[in-house]
Amino acid sequence: MKQSPVSAPPPSPAFVDLSALGSTRFVVTVDTEEEFDWSAPFSRDRHGMTHISGVPRFQELCELYGVKPSYLVDYPVTQNAPAVEILGGLAADQRAEIGVQLHPWVNPPFDEGLTTYNSFACNLPSELEREKLSRLHSAIVANLGVYPDSYRAGRYGAGPATPAILNELGIAIDSSVRARFDYSAQGGPDYSAHPVNPYWLIDGELLELPVTTVFGGTARKFGDAIFGRWFNSDTARSALARSSMVERIALTPEGIPVEKALDGINLALAEGIEIINLSFHSPSLVPGHTPYVRDTKDLDNLYSWWTQVFEHLAASGVRPTTMAEIKAASRFGH
Repeated sequence: MKQSPVSAPPPSPAFVDLSALGSTRFVVTVDTEEEFDWSAPFSRDRHGMTHISGVPRFQELCELYGVKPSYLVDYPVTQNAPAVEILGGLAADQRAEIGVQLHPWVNPPFDEGLTTYNSFACNLPSELEREKLSRLHSAIVANLGVYPDSYRAGRYGAGPATPAILNELGIAIDSSVRARFDYSAQGGPDYSAHPVNPYWLIDGELLELPVTTVFGGTARKFGDAIFGRWFNSDTARSALARSSMVERIALTPEGIPVEKALDGINLALAEGIEIINLSFHSPSLVPGHTPYVRDTKDLDNLYSWWTQVFEHLAASGVRPTTMAEIKAASRFGH
């Protein structure tokens, strides 16, 4: 059984045959988590779940466009009665999928120090990462009534031990890789050289579905080298974007204007990306919980973003898919 670590790109990644899906598809993945102050030090208890009241409105928009979102839930979500009722109900009605997201600092057992370094699960001892994930998985099964098929490490903090742990838990799809981003300055993984198309982490058993990021601009073909080595400061990268030479476009409503996102979708299609993985954080569904949605105007802009993106995808012939469909198309176990 061939295995490759999540936080370092496989030297020769075995790409997944998704031809059964017929064409490029897209998924919506929601980092469904507690609300907290993103600018404050990490805390075990200074968080809330009031924003979960915003999920039904977002779900309604998704269903209007035939989208079945994947809510990747962390431990505080599994312990919150309104969240369990809303998300468990959506899963039971097969209107949404439930996945796993690990925020180590709010997920027992609490055997590690409360530090930025330890906020990346990949930096924990492998047995502690395994125990935290096992408890989270058990809480999802017990409280939401589903066996989750997908995983995203909080802060994208997957590491060498992660694939084996996910395999033990029966999780088929990892979506922790944020291709073309480097978190090593914060103590996290470097994904700047990772593939943007799905590939096997464990052949036939665990696939990687990267979060989609593309490069735009006249020098976009050199984006990996430019962002990875030559221009590694935010100031230099902003100057490049303003010059129209090269810019990095993450397909998320958080910090990415809709015009850029629509360009990014076109670039993803031109690049041959098989699964466009759109993502954002659930606390953005109510104003005041993330830097991206501070007031009702920001919230209106978020919904306008999603509406325009869904319409553009439909006009481009890109249909939605789900983790379950991706798993079936990739011929697990064959």
